[in-house]
Amino acid sequence: MKTNRITSTLFASSLLLAAASMAAPAFSAPSAPLVAVAGVDHTGINVPDLDKAIVFFQTTFGATLETDATPGPLPATWKSAFNWRRSSKLTRFVMLRLPDGTGVELFQYRGEHINHHRPHQDDDAATHIALRTHDVLSSYEAIKKAGLKTLNEPVTNADGTQWFYFLTPWGSQIELVGNARPRQ
Repeated sequence: MKTNRITSTLFASSLLLAAASMAAPAFSAPSAPLVAVAGVDHTGINVPDLDKAIVFFQTTFGATLETDATPGPLPATWKSAFNWRRSSKLTRFVMLRLPDGTGVELFQYRGEHINHHRPHQDDDAATHIALRTHDVLSSYEAIKKAGLKTLNEPVTNADGTQWFYFLTPWGSQIELVGNARPRQ
């Protein structure tokens, strides 16, 4: 009986590995990267209320407003290329700069078919932005004091990296990450 269970487990594991290898694309690391990346310029976030989101980034992180644009109607080909609903309209977008130079681009869309509820974080295409801070523990206390929802208490990895997640007022996840303070 025990041998059958072990054999069945090994067989099932073999099938799973075979299926995974068939589903995974054959991709080998090139000798040189396809694109030479110099760093992250900005991240983009869709928000339900652009004015409130601007104030959030300014008061929480000291962001400054760099650009503020109200585009005209966009062609259907553009909507198709970017997988937008035909009824959607990009009403306004801004670029904010954090004190370290990192950009945060905020977009506000309107349309009858837009889903304003965030996906679960385990859904495909769900994202978060991770910002570096010099003091994770103080940042955690400031976020809690501001009344924002934290998702976990600060975690310290074996290498000394600390991090925690919190939610923006509209539900996007932000991670704050840094090195643990030296013990005194």
